[in-house]
Amino acid sequence: MAPISVAYKATISDPFRQPSCDRCAGNRGIEYSTKPGTPIIAGASGVVSFSGVVANKKYLVIRTPAGRRLTYGSILNSDLRIGNSVVAGQIIGATSNMLYFGIRESSALGDIYVDPAKYLTQNNQFLSGAVLVSGASLRSEQVGGDSAC
Repeated sequence: MAPISVAYKATISDPFRQPSCDRCAGNRGIEYSTKPGTPIIAGASGVVSFSGVVANKKYLVIRTPAGRRLTYGSILNSDLRIGNSVVAGQIIGATSNMLYFGIRESSALGDIYVDPAKYLTQNNQFLSGAVLVSGASLRSEQVGGDSAC
């Protein structure tokens, strides 16, 4: 499931750029240019583990049963609070003029940011047709079932 409904198009304005160290410059997710008020769609089921403002931008983080954390940033609004359950495909908020979407996975070295594009299948530079592949690995294998990220 894409972070934005397939009914909307959003251009990637800043792709994932792996930083060379924990505190080095980079982009730990994908940023999309959006029309303000565009519905944000949960990419997987889980529980809200963070909802708040960081550096004057509102963020929402969903922890999935697989332990991944899906981060949605620069959102305009959301009624969700820490502890709320979320179902894949549920509208979880609305965008501002952009949307940050990042994924963190647990590893032996701690949490690591991974390129969300590895979980998205896209027909072109737009989000239309994007799908979060259930259970996808870092090798981008497709696994059937619902969005269990």
